[in-house]
Amino acid sequence: MGGIMNPVHRQSSSIKEWFDQVSNHFQAARITRLFRPKIRVHFEKSGYRVKTIETKAELSEVMKLRFQVFHKEYRKTHIPFGIDVEPFDLIADHLVIQDIKTNKIIGTYRLISTLWSEKFYSQTEFEISDLLKLKGEKLEMSRACVHPDHRKGFVMHLLWRGLTDYMTKTSTRYLFGCSSVQTLNPLQIDKLVNHFSAKENLLTEVNVYPKHLNPSQIALLTVSDCSEDVTKLVPPLLNSYLKAGAKVASVPAYDFDFQCVDFFTVLDMNDLTAMYERRYAKC
Repeated sequence: MGGIMNPVHRQSSSIKEWFDQVSNHFQAARITRLFRPKIRVHFEKSGYRVKTIETKAELSEVMKLRFQVFHKEYRKTHIPFGIDVEPFDLIADHLVIQDIKTNKIIGTYRLISTLWSEKFYSQTEFEISDLLKLKGEKLEMSRACVHPDHRKGFVMHLLWRGLTDYMTKTSTRYLFGCSSVQTLNPLQIDKLVNHFSAKENLLTEVNVYPKHLNPSQIALLTVSDCSEDVTKLVPPLLNSYLKAGAKVASVPAYDFDFQCVDFFTVLDMNDLTAMYERRYAKC
């Protein structure tokens, strides 16, 4: 229900956010001090630089960009500045794209490979042991975001090229992660699942499911006809994965903090569509 937030609730929410940021800065200080890059990616094209970060300053900038997108833009946080940090940042590589003119980071992916980790962000939401048992190296992509001033196809194209380079250097067979869709409406989610089913985009090779089901999610297991066009609900990032040949698990996880649902997404590089293979096979 709409309306104006109670002033007392707004104040208590802001105080909690400030305390959270204090805690985040202590955690970020430790992570940036211990962080070490793993795989090097670096190329430049048309005023942009795509690379894996190498310095503490670059990691701090990544955390600030993620705060602006995930907390300011999506969560509508009340505090003007901050950082977005998680323990997974330490064990990851961070692929970024920089505007060469300003030297600012304007987009990022967090990458964690099975070459050096058995822990992944996706495990906080989904049971993925079946996937991890498959032969071949796997790469989790998470915390993907682009600054709103640079959300255009060419930027995504360059990030995909960087990602392809990284997957080649890590001999990755499976790319996976959580793809967010900005809705908590059970009817919309149900129709979206049916849309994925009709397009043969549902994951059937392995059993992946949310760790914390609720009645609304269980209702999604019932397949029903859907005549309404729901393609507008699919965000561009997820749409690009599906066009590349990715599959999504049929039951999403609810993320109430960010007011969205997360679809577990897997791309088997052996199933990469011909269009994407031609476009990104060579960097």
